[in-house]
Amino acid sequence: MDPLISLGLMLCIGAAAGWFASIILHGEGLGIVGNIVAGIAGAYVGRWLFDYLRIPPISNWSYLGEFIYGLVGAIVLLLLFGRFFIHKNSL
Repeated sequence: MDPLISLGLMLCIGAAAGWFASIILHGEGLGIVGNIVAGIAGAYVGRWLFDYLRIPPISNWSYLGEFIYGLVGAIVLLLLFGRFFIHKNSL
C-alpha cells in the first residue's frame, strides 16, 4: 500500500477512535480536536500497552485491530489527561 494512503488511513482510524473514546467517557475530554489527536496518539499508546501487557497482537485484524489500539490508547490518554491536567472548580 502507498505510504501516503496508509498514513491517511491511520489518521482517519485514530480520529474515529478518539471521537468514540470521548463518547465512552460521556463527553469528558479535550473537545473534538483534542479527542481526535488523542485517538491518533492513542494508537501508538495502545500498541505499546498491548505489547507491555503481553496481549497477543491484533494487527492481523487489519483496520479493526488498529481501531481497537486507538480506542484503548485514547481512553487511557483522555483519562490520564483529565486526571492530571483538567482542574474543575467545585463549590
